[in-house]
Amino acid sequence: MTRPGEGSPSEDARWWTLAGVEMLDVMATAEQLLRQGHVVHIGTDAQKSSRRMEFVTVICVLNPGKGGRVFYTRRYEQKEMSLFDKLSLETWLSLELALRMNEEFELLPEQRQIWVHVDANPDTRYDSSDYVKQLAGMVAGSGFPVLVKPHAWCASHVADFAVKHKHQRLSLEALR
Repeated sequence: MTRPGEGSPSEDARWWTLAGVEMLDVMATAEQLLRQGHVVHIGTDAQKSSRRMEFVTVICVLNPGKGGRVFYTRRYEQKEMSLFDKLSLETWLSLELALRMNEEFELLPEQRQIWVHVDANPDTRYDSSDYVKQLAGMVAGSGFPVLVKPHAWCASHVADFAVKHKHQRLSLEALR
């Protein structure tokens, strides 16, 4: 099995399901599901390792009341990065994907159900609170509904789950 590799939400990125199956055309899948009335949530989270910073962008496609599907891609950057730079890149990767979907998909206005999640917390106890308004404004100013912590579950939980490789650990435990 090929390991999920470097990429970004751009056209040449490799996309995977949490089960480890590569998605050859995630954009076509997302568009088809949107046309069927599903809702897309996009979020990105990052994890620093000893060598680099790993960013995981996820697309969560929800079928209200019936569950959903998750697709993700990985991208690697330099290790040293300020909190603002990390949060800005996380937000931009999610927003860039939402913009691309909005541009490429020929959807009716009522089918354009694309939400962008920002992994920043407005609670002043957290350092990210200094940047919430700016990051959320970047998304809202681009025309997308935005969710921030504690409501930004796509970035805070789903992308975090993937960036920490928890889905791979669960798969390995199931094999035992």
